[in-house]
Amino acid sequence: MFWFLLFLAVVAVWLLVLALLAKKLWGQVKALTRELVAAQSKLDAAQFEAGSGQTREDVRAPA
Repeated sequence: MFWFLLFLAVVAVWLLVLALLAKKLWGQVKALTRELVAAQSKLDAAQFEAGSGQTREDVRAPA
């Protein structure tokens, strides 16, 4: 009985550690996504202000 309870305690600790790591990773993913969206918005604004008159599709497939 003692070994079974010890095993359950070890499993509980590992699950807690994995949950904390997943929470930390999720926070980093959210922050990275937020930064990428902000960078894309800045890029789009800069391209709009530059007034190139070409969309991305125009650049890829010239007439």
